[in-house]
This record gives sequence, structure tokens and C-alpha cells, in this order.
Amino acid sequence: MTIEDDLISKAAQGDQDAFQRLWEQHHAVAMAAALRLCHQRVLAEEITQGAFLLAWRGLPRFKCGSPFRPWFMRILYRHALDVMEQQQTYLRPSSLSLDDVSEHEILSGSESPSEDMQEQVARREEVRQALAHLNADQRRVITLRYGADLTEGDIAVVLGWPVGTVKSRLNRARERLRVILGNDGR
Repeated sequence: MTIEDDLISKAAQGDQDAFQRLWEQHHAVAMAAALRLCHQRVLAEEITQGAFLLAWRGLPRFKCGSPFRPWFMRILYRHALDVMEQQQTYLRPSSLSLDDVSEHEILSGSESPSEDMQEQVARREEVRQALAHLNADQRRVITLRYGADLTEGDIAVVLGWPVGTVKSRLNRARERLRVILGNDGR
């Protein structure tokens, strides 16, 4: 039994301190994923908080020994869709804030320290516009892969898709981004 399994078991029995530790371990990733889905910080906070509440309530039904993050991300993703549908904000790429999201990090993992701030801002805007040209399914897999740092298998669990579908949509999204951003390796 891992430390996380122990926390899950205790939290399922009502231990608030154990759930607090789970929250601490997963909050940053959850917030980042929610932000990349809705592109609005306040709404992302609402989605994240709601997903943790749903997870707290659902812990007694959690299958012990299973990884927590994919289970939780599925809750977050479905809750995000419900909240965004209610607020009619579902995946509006035009509402991205450069202060909230670093799309360059989604694609490359980090920014080059040699780039000056103006180049970084220009690059972020270019990537933001490229992401806006992806279809909704492609943005979902890119968000979950690079925003939530989930594996293809975990993404399949979150979205309820076969792994092959996730792989093909992720590959198509990457190829589409390469074409949009140009073939110069940027």
C-alpha cells in the first residue's frame, strides 16, 4: 500500500487531514488543467473546487489500488464540461489570457532562458492562436497531455476514449500545430 493509497483510504473514511494532503498533491495540476479548459481563472478555481468536492463525496466508491490522478481528472473534466455548458463558455480560445496560460510550455516544456520577455510574449500569442485553430477534441488531448501531464492511457480514462483514439488525436493535434507554426522547429 502506497502513501497515497493510505491517504485515500483515510479520506474515504472521513479524515479531512488526509484529504487535505491529497488536495495539496493534486491542486496545482487540477487548477492548470481547469484553466486550460476554460481559459478564465475565476471559473477554473470554481471548477477545481467543485471537482475536489465531488471527489471527496466519491472517495468511498474509489477502487483501492487504482491511481488517484486519472480518476480525479475524469471528475474534473466532466465537472468542467457541466460548469462551462451552464455558463456557455465551452472552450472559447479567444478568451485566453497570456497572464494565465503559457502555451509555449504546453508544447515545448519550458521557455528558453535566452529569449527576452518581448519574444516570449510574442511566442505565447503565436502559440495561443495556433491552439485556437485546433478542433475541440485536439485541444482536449493537448490540454490533458501537456497541461495536466497525463499519459495517453490516463487521458483515455479521463475522456472515456480508447487509447488508440487518444494517440491518433494527439498525433493529429501535434502535426496540425507543426503546420500552423511552420516547419522551422519553433
